[in-house]
Amino acid sequence: MSKIYLVVYNVLTILALPIIAIAVLFNKKYRKELFYKIGERFACFKPFNKNLTKKTIWIHCASLGEVRAVEPLLNGLKDDYFIVLTSLTKSGREYAAKLQKIGFVCLLPLDIYPIMKKAFNIINPDLLVILETELWASMLYAAAHKNTKIITVNGRMSEKSFCVYKKARFFWEKFVGFINVVIARSAEDAERFRYLTQGKSIILVSGNIKYDKDFNTIAKREDFLLKDTDFVFTAGSVRLKEAELIVDAYKKVEKNFKIFFAPRHLSRINEIEDILTENHINYSLFSSNDFNEDFVLIDIFGKLNDIYSISDICFVGGSLIDKGGQNPIEPAAYGKPVLFGKYMDNFKTEAECLLKSGGAFIVKDSDDLAKKINMFISNKHFIKNVGDLALQTVSKQKGTVSFTIDKIKEILDAK
Repeated sequence: MSKIYLVVYNVLTILALPIIAIAVLFNKKYRKELFYKIGERFACFKPFNKNLTKKTIWIHCASLGEVRAVEPLLNGLKDDYFIVLTSLTKSGREYAAKLQKIGFVCLLPLDIYPIMKKAFNIINPDLLVILETELWASMLYAAAHKNTKIITVNGRMSEKSFCVYKKARFFWEKFVGFINVVIARSAEDAERFRYLTQGKSIILVSGNIKYDKDFNTIAKREDFLLKDTDFVFTAGSVRLKEAELIVDAYKKVEKNFKIFFAPRHLSRINEIEDILTENHINYSLFSSNDFNEDFVLIDIFGKLNDIYSISDICFVGGSLIDKGGQNPIEPAAYGKPVLFGKYMDNFKTEAECLLKSGGAFIVKDSDDLAKKINMFISNKHFIKNVGDLALQTVSKQKGTVSFTIDKIKEILDAK
C-alpha cells in the first residue's frame, strides 16, 4: 500500500514543482535560494572522500537554527563516525560548511523517490538522523528500503502541525512508521508521534538538545559604547507585524534606555526602517558600527547571541503574533530575564519551564511590554534575581545530548 501512496505523492510533488518555483521567484526572501547549488537538489554531489573504516550517519536539519542546535550532538559523534549533514536552506548549508565536524555537507535533494534513492546510494548511510519534524515521504521510504535505520531526535510536533498530520494520518502512518526510534522533546510531543506511528516506532522522551548548547559567546559592553549603568533591552527575532508593537512600547517607556532590535528576516530591514521613520525614531544600523543612537537596528547576521550576552532583559519574537515563537533558551542561557507573548507553541515546554521558575514573563501587548520594561529598568536587583532563575532553569535541563548520543550508538552497534 505504501508504494501506491508513494507514487501518488511523487506525481503530486512533480506537478507542484513549477508552481513552487514561480512562487519562490516572486518571493524576495527565498529568491536567492532557488538556484543556489541547484545540482545538489538533484543529488548531483561533488565527489567526496568517505572514511570506509567508520559507519556513516546522515543528519538532516531544516535550517540554520537546527544546524546550530545539533552542534553539541556533532561534537559527540564526529570522532567515531563519518557525518553527512543536509539542510533545506542556503543559510543552514553555509553555516554547516564552516564546521570542522562534518565529512560532507549539501542541500537536501528534492523529495522525489528516484532522486532520494540516488542520494542514498551515494551517501550509503548506516543511520538517518532526522531533527525535530523533518518528515519527507520519499526520504523515509528510500531509507527503509535501503535498510537504513532511522531515528528522529529532538522530536517536536506543535499543535498546528499535529492537526495537519492527523487529518492525513491515512497517508503519513505509511511512512512515519518507518522511523525506528523517536526521541521526543516532551511527553506531549511523544504522544503525537505515538499516534502517527501507530506503535511501529519506539518512542522516548529526552528533553530539548538546545539546552545543551554551550552559550559561551560573551561580548563586552564597551564594544558597543555601553556603560555598566546603561539599561539594555534586546528584541530578538522580531516579525514584521510585531515591529510596530515593539516600537510603540519603546515610545511608552518612561526612562531612556538602549534597544537592540533584531528582525527575524533581514530582508525586511527596509520595511522596519520605514516604521521607525514614520514614528520619528532616530536609529543607527548595527553594520555602521555607530552605536550612539538609543535605537540600534541589527542589519547583519550572527550577532544576536553577542547582544543577548550584554543585555539586561530580552524579548523573544514571533510570540506577540501567532507565529509559534522563537527559542527562549538562548537569552535564558546567558542569565537574562526573558519576555515573550502568548504564542509560544513551537517552544511550549521551554516557555512553561521558564515561566514556572520565574525566569520569564508573558507580555500581552505593547502597553504590557512597556510596563514590564519599566518594572525592570528601575530595579537591577530584580534583573539579577530573575536572570539567575532563567539560567538555573536551563542548567537543570541539560543532559539530553548525552542521552541522544547513547541511543544513536546503541542503534548503530546493533546494526
